[in-house]
Amino acid sequence: MCVLTYLPTANGFIFTSNRDESVVRASAIPPRKYEIEGHYVFFPKDPVSSGTWIGGDDVFTLCLLNGGLIKHIPSPPYRHSRGKVILDFYKFLNVENFLQNYDFNNIEPFTLVIIDRNNSLTINEIRWTGKDIFYKKHAANNPKIWSSVTLYSPEIIQEREYWFENFLQENPNYTAEDILRFHHFGGKGDIRNDIKMNRENKLKTLSVTQFVVDNENFVVQYQDLQKDKNFVYRVFTECIL
Repeated sequence: MCVLTYLPTANGFIFTSNRDESVVRASAIPPRKYEIEGHYVFFPKDPVSSGTWIGGDDVFTLCLLNGGLIKHIPSPPYRHSRGKVILDFYKFLNVENFLQNYDFNNIEPFTLVIIDRNNSLTINEIRWTGKDIFYKKHAANNPKIWSSVTLYSPEIIQEREYWFENFLQENPNYTAEDILRFHHFGGKGDIRNDIKMNRENKLKTLSVTQFVVDNENFVVQYQDLQKDKNFVYRVFTECIL
């Protein structure tokens, strides 16, 4: 939920997220298939909120990062966890309908990235500041990186974008394995702000989740860094429906 990369492929995309979180937070349940509003969705589950930071099916893939436009001061109690937002989206199954009708009020600020494969591939970014909604589309043929504004300063976010550009230059024919290595080793040796981060063993990257989706296959890989376990799910897209 704190760094996310998107890479287009010949007939799909690679979507990879690092979850940077307090080490005292309960370990997430590895991804599995859940039924939501009649749709089968794959996601890792937070056992506290029963929500998630990343999830998807063969049409929509979503990831939520903490914070909207700038770092905010939390003011709980909130109506519900941000981890419920992705699950709530499946009540709408339409970005425009979600923007117009979802109740954002009294939810802590977040950035939500939605990949929509309904007609043509579109990348949607929704930023909720606690007061206002900012929405934009990104070109689906351009790689993109996002970092949480609550953990990283504008300068560090810009530096991470520079690391990502270097990765693309060094890996013009990138694979899913290549971007996983970037999510583990990208940076300059500053453990507090590298792509896989660690701040005094109190706040660190707990897991890496990757969705690889194309016209034939749907692959979810989940690396639990706390337990040193790796889970891989390979599903034919027609089996998700």
